[in-house]
Amino acid sequence: MDTQKAKQILSQSITNLQSRRGQITMADIEAEVINNACLAILKNKDIANSMIYANHFTEAASELISQYSEREAVSAMMGIPQNIQWEGMWDFLRDYFQKNHGIQIDNIETTQSIFYSTKHKRYENGVLTLESEVERTINISFINDKKEILVSIEPSLSPKRGYVINKSQNQIQFKGFDPDYLFTLTFDTFDEVETFVLEMPNRSLKIIYFE
Repeated sequence: MDTQKAKQILSQSITNLQSRRGQITMADIEAEVINNACLAILKNKDIANSMIYANHFTEAASELISQYSEREAVSAMMGIPQNIQWEGMWDFLRDYFQKNHGIQIDNIETTQSIFYSTKHKRYENGVLTLESEVERTINISFINDKKEILVSIEPSLSPKRGYVINKSQNQIQFKGFDPDYLFTLTFDTFDEVETFVLEMPNRSLKIIYFE
């Protein structure tokens, strides 16, 4: 990997994103730099040289995008080594590239679903403590025929991965790989998500999200 190769990868990826969206922001560019660098590192199984990849991709971004400044580069140089240490990063990248680029980075079958919540109820120790009509976007990736899940809640929960522990006709419960989390999804007659429940048993916390 060198800066020229990173520039080629990044240029193709940004062009693809722009063609799909029509318009992109500096935040999109920053995400492209970090995620393409992380993908290259993990694909090549070269975590030990993550800073070299980070340097190549930030230099490539600076050459391609005049507005990509030292501030963005420094942020990426810090973010890339941190992100690749996260055990859920490959799952996150799978979701990112499929959703934003229509690209499969591996052979694992995934199905994307977005649940738009308009209100939620928060329970602590079984007692209703908050009822809010704040909107939340819940991004869900079902992996291997719903045997696993990758879920994030914008803007309050970073991506978390879970595996099935209970399943009934219209409900599936997933235990987080991070054991602090439990997710319960209820489906309607069209197999669409009807309610989403986030639980943190260690804190006796439950949040129920509704349409």
